[in-house]
Order: sequence, then structure tokens, then C-alpha cells
Amino acid sequence: MFILRSLFPLHQSLVPVALALLMITPAAGQLIQISGNGRTISNGDTTPSSRDHTDFGQVLAGSGPVDRNFLIRNLSQVPLQILFFQRTGTHPGNFTITDPPEPVIPGNGEASITVRFIPPATGGLRSATIRLVTTSSIDGDFQFDIAGELILPAPNIIVLGNDVVIPDGAFSPLETNNTDFGTLNLGDTPRTRTFSLQNDGDQTLRIGGLSVTGINSDQFAISREPATFVPPGGETSFDIRFNPDREGAHRVTILITSNDPSPTERTYSFTLRGTGVSQYPRIVLTGNGLEILPGEDSPRPENHTQFPEADLQAISTRVFMIENTGDATLTISGIQILGPHGAEFSTSNTPPVQIDPAGTFPLHINFRPTEQGVRIADLQITSNDPSTPVFEVSLKGLGGRFKLLGIERAAEDTIITFTTRATPGAYIYRILYSPDLETWDSVGSIFSGGRETLRFRHRGSNRAPRGFWRIEEESL
Repeated sequence: MFILRSLFPLHQSLVPVALALLMITPAAGQLIQISGNGRTISNGDTTPSSRDHTDFGQVLAGSGPVDRNFLIRNLSQVPLQILFFQRTGTHPGNFTITDPPEPVIPGNGEASITVRFIPPATGGLRSATIRLVTTSSIDGDFQFDIAGELILPAPNIIVLGNDVVIPDGAFSPLETNNTDFGTLNLGDTPRTRTFSLQNDGDQTLRIGGLSVTGINSDQFAISREPATFVPPGGETSFDIRFNPDREGAHRVTILITSNDPSPTERTYSFTLRGTGVSQYPRIVLTGNGLEILPGEDSPRPENHTQFPEADLQAISTRVFMIENTGDATLTISGIQILGPHGAEFSTSNTPPVQIDPAGTFPLHINFRPTEQGVRIADLQITSNDPSTPVFEVSLKGLGGRFKLLGIERAAEDTIITFTTRATPGAYIYRILYSPDLETWDSVGSIFSGGRETLRFRHRGSNRAPRGFWRIEEESL
């Protein structure tokens, strides 16, 4: 501490005494400025930083003291007097002034002060406050905090995903480091990500625990634990599985406790994110370009669920289209045709069939009546559409306008036997003959009221080496 003394004996007049008192009174306009590393330090600064040298940084065990120089500027034209300075705060003993400034700084002049950080015997962060009291009219009591840390040999935990470092406390998940699991359809195979845990310290790293926390922690699980002990320079890994069972964005926090002495990394944490969506396939069946709703039980010719009238044993084919309007792959696992006359309907398609979103698949249904009259059946399509796992629709066809029962020879003639339409009415049946299946000639006709068996004798036809007959029906 500097003490100002009177420049005159006590027995002199009071005027010189008053002048002496003015010497310790701050002069109007005196201004002080303190800087470190070329950066101005604010009076009352409590956040040491390496940028202005108030943070002395980390010092390894065995290293010597660290000095930092600070510049004191007198921004006024009149001399600035430093009355005293001191070290206060939590650990003043770890800091000392090795090069104090001159007590008086001339106008527009400057002086330097050197502060030394003396590392402690034990590791950890040390801090103190530097205080300078001057005759400055502003900031006459100038204080700022300083800090330094001793680093002892210790383990140091580093976590990586996809070979990219995940900083401790990382809150924004990224695909690049595996912390963002992306979007997964509910019910799909769970998605697993692997994370690496490294020790680049000087002592063995001991993993105390690994946990998933947060309100969505049930959507993630640890599928593989890391090793408990990781030697210096060593590495272990662990797996996290994302298996959503509800929609939405799910965020959780991964906590890793270890013997890393760093206060922030003693419990290493980072955030994971994954989104569950309801992506399902959806089956749509169309016939003749018209949608056929599941459960539709009124067959219509417009959508091809009602087949055209067909001769007995003749095949009538209709092509339906299966479309996947969902956003996941549609799997057709089974196609059946059931019902009273299901055996008269068939399909040439064999499951399983995979249909991508927006994809289509043609379904061929054949109708081959064996009896006259109305024939009905039910088409069943089994798929992984969760809303319609069994798509069922009714089919109908009319069988047997007439049925050719036989062709037999009688001397030089040929006798053709056939049944007529099953419904009553007025019909003409014309019999056509061809020797080569290219040219057809009418050889006769028979009138019928329906529901009967007719016989037609083609005279003289048996003399030809071969022949073919066809019957045509016309309603009157």
C-alpha cells in the first residue's frame, strides 16, 4: 500500500495542507483501462477467458508456473496514481504479482502488471480476483476474476458415432454421427446404431453406467453394453436400438458415467432422436377401371364381378387390378375362391406377391361353368394391409347357354346332341359345319323354347374324311 505524506511541516499555514489533501483526491477526468492479450477487460468481469488472458488455461502436472501480462492505461492527461492492489477470491494463494507496476502512471501513459499462476499440488480449477484501487474518477476500484486449472494424469472419455465425435452435452441429433435414427415405420424391424467409446487419457477409464432417460425412453433400448474398463488408448462400443410403437418424434438422453475427472464429462450426455410413423400398405381392387370395395356382395357387369354368360366348359376370363395405394410394401400372401361354385372360378396367379407403393398387379380370374344357371363364388385376397387383411368380394357368372353333349355317326349321317338355354324363351339354334375350321357353312337350324335336349342329323356328312360343328344361338 502506498501512503501519501504531507509535503509541508505542520506549523505552516492551512493552505499548503489543503493542497496536500488534493493530491489524494481523484482528479476530474482521470480514466483507467486494463487489457490482456490486446483485449479490454471490463470492470467487474467474472468470466475468465483465454481470449483476454484472464483464463490461464490447463496446466499439466509437472509443468511450471504460467505468467500473464496485463496492460494498465491512463486515458487522461493528468497522472493516474495506483493506491494499492490485492488478490482476493477463492484461491488467491495460487496467484501472485511478480512484476508490480509503478505507483504513478503519467498522462496518456501505460504500465504493465504480471500475474503468475502457481499450480496447486492437487488437480482442479483455481480462481481468484485481482483488485486495483486508483485515483481514476471512473472505475477507481477495478476488479476482475482470473482462473487456472491443473490437469493430473487421468482417463478421458470420448464418444463417437459413425467415426464422428459426439460432444458432451450435444443436444441436436445428427445423421452424420448416428444420433439421429431417422424415420421408422411402426412394426418394422428395429433400427440399431453402434457407438464407440474411447479413452485418450493416461489412466484406465472405468465405465460406471450407461442409461437411456427421458419420457420416450421406452422407444430406445441398449442392445449391447460397453466394456467396464477401457485402458489408455483403448476403445469399446455399445449398441442402441430404436423400436417405436407409437407415432411422433421421440427424443431421449444417453447418460454415461465414468471416472473421467472432468466435472462436465463425469456424466457424459448426448441426445438421440427417432421418428415413428404409421406407414402401412393399402390394397385397392379394380375391375374395368372401377374400384371394388371390400365386402361388396352385389356383382355387376360394369366392374367385371359379374362374368358374361358362358357355354358350359368354356372359359371366360376377366382381369382385375390389385393396386397398393399405401406407403409400405403390400404382400399378397393368399388368393382363394370359395363359395357354392368356387370350383368353377380359378386364378393363374400364385402368391406370395410383393407390390411396392403405387404399384399394381394384374389378377386373372377364369370362369368355366360346369352347370347351367347362375354360378356364385367369393374371391378372398389375404395381404398385410392392416385395415383389410382379408379382402373379400362376391363373383357371379351364368353358365350353360347350351351344352354340346355329343357327336355320333349313323351310317352316312352325323347326329349332334346338345342342351338348350336353361331359361324359357324363344330361341333359334343354327348348326354350322366346317371341314377345315376356316370356312363355316350353315347346315340347318332348330327352334326351341329352352330347357330341353335337342338332336340334329347332318345328312351325308359322314362321307367326308373329317368335320367340325359349331352351334350358334339367337333369341327371338
